[in-house]
Amino acid sequence: MGNSLVRRVALVALMAGALAAVLVLADRYRFEARNRSVEITMDQQDLADFAHAFGYNMDELLREMRRAGLTSVAVYEEQGQRVNDGSHALALSGQQLIDNARISPLRDPQLAAMSRARAIDPNSVYLIVYDRPTLARYLTVLRNQVEPQNVRLVRGTLPGIIAVKTQIDFFNSLGLGIPDDIAAQIRRDGLLVDPRVQNNERMGPDRIDATFAQMLGGGRIGTVIFFGLGNQVLGYPYNLDATADAFKASGVNFGDIEAYSQDQIQKGSITLARKVVNQTVRVQAITKVELDKLDLDTVIARYLLGVRERNIRVIYLRPFPHVIQHTAADGTLITESAEATNLEMLSRLREGLAANGFRTGRAEGFVNFKGVVLEVLYGIVALGVTGAFLLLLDLYGCARPWIAWTSFAITVLAYAAGVALAHDSIVRQAWALGGALSFAILAGSALAPYFARPAARAASSFWDDARDGAICLGRSAGVAILGGVFVAGLLSQATFMIEVQQFIGTKLLLAAPALVLLCLYAFSAYFGAARTPAEVGNAPLRAWQFAAIILFGAAAALLLIRSGNQPDIGVSGFETHLRGVLTTLFGARPRFKEFLLGFPAIVLLPALSVAHRRAVGWLIVLAAGISLADVIDTFSHIHTPLAVTLLRVFLGLLFGLVFGIVAQRIYRSFWPRRAAAA
Repeated sequence: MGNSLVRRVALVALMAGALAAVLVLADRYRFEARNRSVEITMDQQDLADFAHAFGYNMDELLREMRRAGLTSVAVYEEQGQRVNDGSHALALSGQQLIDNARISPLRDPQLAAMSRARAIDPNSVYLIVYDRPTLARYLTVLRNQVEPQNVRLVRGTLPGIIAVKTQIDFFNSLGLGIPDDIAAQIRRDGLLVDPRVQNNERMGPDRIDATFAQMLGGGRIGTVIFFGLGNQVLGYPYNLDATADAFKASGVNFGDIEAYSQDQIQKGSITLARKVVNQTVRVQAITKVELDKLDLDTVIARYLLGVRERNIRVIYLRPFPHVIQHTAADGTLITESAEATNLEMLSRLREGLAANGFRTGRAEGFVNFKGVVLEVLYGIVALGVTGAFLLLLDLYGCARPWIAWTSFAITVLAYAAGVALAHDSIVRQAWALGGALSFAILAGSALAPYFARPAARAASSFWDDARDGAICLGRSAGVAILGGVFVAGLLSQATFMIEVQQFIGTKLLLAAPALVLLCLYAFSAYFGAARTPAEVGNAPLRAWQFAAIILFGAAAALLLIRSGNQPDIGVSGFETHLRGVLTTLFGARPRFKEFLLGFPAIVLLPALSVAHRRAVGWLIVLAAGISLADVIDTFSHIHTPLAVTLLRVFLGLLFGLVFGIVAQRIYRSFWPRRAAAA
């Protein structure tokens, strides 16, 4: 098998892989286009506090909010510490009852008799319950939360008395189920209930089933969103399978709360989401502390951005804490009420969703599309990645027949083993990373002919420069886009679309290709004059070059720190605002390192003189390597809809071309065309 045959086989594998990747992406786009229902839910506790603070009638407020766009209300299971906040029951420790009896006689005859007989246990908690549904709920849930023998019905007639053998501080942390009256009120007002229950690590499968039965009682619900001081999903850590089975049996959605740092991720949420993929929906919330610092426009823009670009399907709201102003027809400012402000927030969210092709309603999970055909397509895409790797080796004269045979054999065996062991996603992620690195270097290598040719045309016109720059950008970015298609083709599956699985190696992708391309630029004949490491080391270093190295190194370090799904350093307020403006204007935000850094440098390259290419070529190669790798990285964000990804890349190319042409004009103004051949 000669090198020419290696090249032909690699090209065939590449073309077959590209076709397979496009077919996978078409399937993904079809499911993305069908998933357009978004739930807008409101935190019930915060809403109740809001209504009480401003004197609003809760039923009227809920009905107005439903008409404005609210679809559901997130109802917490009652906690022991909140029992005394309502009118359904009173919770007292046994010691409190004993102490009260010492001060004045207990009015309840049974409690008074128990006090005289010294039958009140100071190490128990006593619940005096005033209505039958609450009494039944407390008995059922308490026997589910603690050992049944520790829960005793002292009196079954109203007001009922329940004794729970436990400490008051432990009782305060217990979940006592979804309050029936609150859930009924919400459903009566035409809204869905989104239950919020907390984990209890002592629960086994039977108790988890009982918890689901309690929160499902009374009617249809929207999305289950877990909470609690431990920040855990129900069943963590030992009974997640039982929780998954309960979700499957009930058919309800699991709300996976979007987190912005590793410590915010709910424990067990990733494992649970992988077990109930097609019933998992992403939830976006803004904390009360942060909400207090934001204006209404920012809040709405953030939620809409999450829906449009991160597959958020549950918008979790809290009442907006500030009021807004409107300008009347006569120019005077009118301050809206707190209710009107929140109704406007809901209306604008609903209108923004509709403008982006979404509708309000019960959230729907993404179909976990699978099948034999899809597995075959993934395998062909993986073979195409291997073909790209072989083409890269062939480009630099390193391809050998044995390498080709070995590479294809390893690909087939690894993928077949992954499918057989039901862990093919591991193989696909590894090949996606390898393909991303290979295509990024191939894309940067497409610039080599512009470094190797003798000189730019001295008599070139504005249009000549623009055309050459556009061709140069098109060649390199086209290879990068092809690489992005391969990466997306390998990773497009529901688990990646809801971000419970992610592309590995983002930082490596942004750093390695640029450094490899810099070495190839310095030492490979493909980029022109090859030099030895000794020649490069002995070359004089000018002051401006040293300063550029320092600045570029600092910028690269910042870029790597800020890269990834959960960066170590967030963006500044100015950049956040600029991102919002670009998103609002164009529907998707192009990447700054593409249209402000790498793409203009690529467009400028054909217009440079030979001397200037030698002087700044290393900078162009580094900038191009970072931006071209970033194009591939954009495709690796599978939780971003494919249409948004394509729009973002297109806008980056368009703006990068414009800024590159401007850079060409500036360059020509300082170094006229007659000097271009120097």
